Formats: sequence, C-alpha cells, structure tokens
Amino acid sequence: MRKLVAVIILISTLGWGLPTVFRTIHRRLFGVQSGVYLEEQAMEYYYENEVRVIVEQMVRKAQLPPIGAKINHDTGEIIPHENGLYFDVDDIVHSVISARSNTHLPLRGIEVVPLWRTEHLEELTAIIGDFSTSVLGSPARVKNIELSLKAINNILLMPGETFSFNGIVGERTVERGYGSAPIILGETVVPGVGGGICQTSTTLYNAVRLAGLEIVERRIHSVPPSYIKHGLDATVAWPHTDFKFRNNSDSPVIVKGAIQRWRVRVWILGKERVD
Repeated sequence: MRKLVAVIILISTLGWGLPTVFRTIHRRLFGVQSGVYLEEQAMEYYYENEVRVIVEQMVRKAQLPPIGAKINHDTGEIIPHENGLYFDVDDIVHSVISARSNTHLPLRGIEVVPLWRTEHLEELTAIIGDFSTSVLGSPARVKNIELSLKAINNILLMPGETFSFNGIVGERTVERGYGSAPIILGETVVPGVGGGICQTSTTLYNAVRLAGLEIVERRIHSVPPSYIKHGLDATVAWPHTDFKFRNNSDSPVIVKGAIQRWRVRVWILGKERVD
C-alpha cells in the first residue's frame, strides 16, 4: 500500500515529465473519470485546465446576450424581447471533474431576461406631451417637414438616453430627398436645402416640454417664425445647431410625428402617470 501511495505521489509530482505510460496512468488517476461526456464532447482523462479550455469554447458558441424589446421604426410595432443564456464556466468545470464514470452531462445555461421587455413597451399608451403647428409654405417645404417627421417618428428613448435631432434626422441633402425652401439665416430669409424642418424641431420641442422631459440643448431663431410664438421655437442647422432632450423619467418614451389635417403634430407616448 505504501509503495502504491509512493508511486502516486511520484507520478503527481513529475506529471508530464514521465514517459508516456506513466502520463497515461497520471491522467487516469487525476483526470476526469472514464466515460464522462459534456453534451457530445468526450471529457475522460482531461485535466482541469484542459476541461476549462473546452468548456469556454463550448460556452462561447452557446451563450446568447439578452435583447431588449424595440420599436419597428417603419410600422411602430413592438419587436418582442429575446431572453439570453448565461453559462457559469466554473460550475460546469466542477461538474465535469467531479462526475462519476459513464456520466453524460448537459451544458446547462441560465436564462437571462433583458431589463426592458415586451410588456414594458406595451404599457406606453398614454400621451404625455402633444403639440401641433399649422403647415405653411411651398410643396418643397412641406416635403422637408414630412421627411424630418418620418425620421423622428417611432423613436424609442430609454431612461437616461438623449435624443439629438441632428443625430436622428441626419444631414439634409438633395440626395436624401430634401428640397430648397426658405430658411432663416441671421436676420434674413434665404433659400436653403431642408428649409422648413425647424417647424418639426419646434413642434417636437413643445411636445417634449409638455411631457416634462429634460431639455439639454435648444436655441431660438434670430427672426421669429410665423408658425409659433417667438421664444417657443427651436432652431436646428446641420451640423452645429441641434435640439436635444433627455428622457429623465424612469420608463421608456416613444416619439411620434406626422402631418395630420394640415398640421404638424408631434406627441410623446409614455407610461400612464399615477398622481
């Protein structure tokens, strides 16, 4: 018995430095038991560090990040959330190295739900801010307004996120469909590509203001626009002059915008407020 213990200690100490036959004995004594499988992967006689490498490779292929619910920008429909799958590598490795002979182990993961799920977006039915202005101007100006409204429509803003008008609408160019219409430049009115979209940003600003969301950046026109009382406007110009606001509430909000009955309307959907 003492001789066997001495051999085991010697094998354990020398490990890979021994001839092949002794390395085989060492693996059988100190590696995973025979006939152990993790899913379809044979694990018998592997050392713990080797088991960890294999498990990490399997986990990388199997793990899934959770995906929160979203809003389809074109239709406004809710895109359901997707749960993720997390694997505890340490726990799996321990299960393998401690398994008895002829054991078939599953690669078990832990389901992870995203922070914002489908049911949270389904609660966003209350209009918490709503504002409209009269549509004025040429067909090109109206088209510019329609394009900018389409860009901001169905934008989902999570708590803490900041909405940038320039970031969402993008550069106003002929290639993107914008036409020439009057714009305010300094103290004068001149033709410019994208003229009219300040009516969209102004209408948005007032809806946001009524919704009680935090205004981060806003500038008024140097010349009062005809569609709103001076001081309630929000001018934008690519790329430097922007209108920004932050969702400072504890739930998501959805920005909606459209031309309805010859009025530019923007409204904010949120969770029903309880007084």
